[in-house]
Amino acid sequence: MKKQFESGFYQKLNTFADWVLRITVINIMIILTSLPVVTIYPALLAGYKLYHKYLNKEEVPMIKSYFKFFTENFGKKMQIGLVLAFALILGFVNVTIYQDFLQTNPNPFNVIGQYVMIIMVLSVVFVSMFTLPLMITYPNTDTWLLIKFAFFLSGKYVIKTVLAVLIMLIPFLMLLHPITIFIFLFAGLSTPVCLYALLFKKVVTFVEGLDKENV
Repeated sequence: MKKQFESGFYQKLNTFADWVLRITVINIMIILTSLPVVTIYPALLAGYKLYHKYLNKEEVPMIKSYFKFFTENFGKKMQIGLVLAFALILGFVNVTIYQDFLQTNPNPFNVIGQYVMIIMVLSVVFVSMFTLPLMITYPNTDTWLLIKFAFFLSGKYVIKTVLAVLIMLIPFLMLLHPITIFIFLFAGLSTPVCLYALLFKKVVTFVEGLDKENV
């Protein structure tokens, strides 16, 4: 009985240590490959796919697999990342412009315009998150079709969408205090990505199931 307890305890301890190592190493790799800024999306997607493998009990080599996932379909990932970034920046700029308009001329048209832009920004955020499970299942899908499908999934899985937005706040909250900034260097990006891989497991299953239905 005691030996079984010790065996189970050490097994859980070993599993915990493995995940701490994964989170730390993957976080460092995401940060390093995100340094050019424009490669943030491919870096996050590589980490997401790696976590997806681990959560499905696929023991793949960490560093080698990360860079393999980072470079595969790189052009497509860059295209999607830049489109989403452009839409997000455009939305934020327009929200700022409408805020200035409202200070000088608070008419209904400017109020409506501001709300439209806020909805646009939120839509881009929702789409960005749901492109992750889509890109690891159908990476060669037409960009516009993939974005539309991601928007559909954000509506289908409303609760997951809300949770995903809350998870997105983790890195920003870590940057608010010197102690958590230090933690950010070791887990600030990989932790949210890992949580996304866990949160979107059923989404991946649903998307894969659609292909089987059409066979």
